[in-house]
Amino acid sequence: MFKALAAQWQANQEQKRAIAAEKWEQEKRWREEDREEQRQKRLAEAKQQEEQERERAAEEARRAETTQVIYGAHLDVLDKAATVSYVSLTCHEDTWTFIARRAFGVWSPEWLTSAVQDSPGKAGPVAKQATFKKNPNLSPGRITKQDNGMQTIEVSGDNLVTLIEELWNTAFDRTGYLAIMDTDPNKGACGPLYRRFRTWLEDLEPGTVSEPGHTLVLDERLDTQPA
Repeated sequence: MFKALAAQWQANQEQKRAIAAEKWEQEKRWREEDREEQRQKRLAEAKQQEEQERERAAEEARRAETTQVIYGAHLDVLDKAATVSYVSLTCHEDTWTFIARRAFGVWSPEWLTSAVQDSPGKAGPVAKQATFKKNPNLSPGRITKQDNGMQTIEVSGDNLVTLIEELWNTAFDRTGYLAIMDTDPNKGACGPLYRRFRTWLEDLEPGTVSEPGHTLVLDERLDTQPA
């Protein structure tokens, strides 16, 4: 009887050890499978991240190349503008006011010169208004007004470069912050105006670029308000 009980107990212990060993082996396999699954997941994530980095780098390279090409074309426009002696620019006074404010910082529609005046009412800025970020040096006689709101301005090559550069910066090269801060409702006109100047310069014959007497008419009318 005692031997039978002892044998049964021993058998039970061996069965428990076998079950424990089997359980340990199963848990070991599960841990190994889990580690392998996690390793494969990390490898997949690393591969996906690497592919995303390559795609991002390729996109940045494409954008940089595009920007270089576009800006190179813009520099060609500036180079040609710099060789122009002067152009008689005819446009509405609102259009000139809009462009001049972009290029020179301040301008009023009634002005006929950028020369500082002794007192208001003489068709030019008084001392407190003459805070140009770049003085256009438009002496008296270089702006001729017409009865229909149109006017003709003799624009030098130096000022032409400034006008074109500011139109470009506003239309195509502004940072997001500056674009948000720019509350001028007419800033969308800068792109069409820039393209008009560019087309006009492209149409000039190479042999006549530096010769005086060029004319350009702008028909765009901008509803700008005096400062």
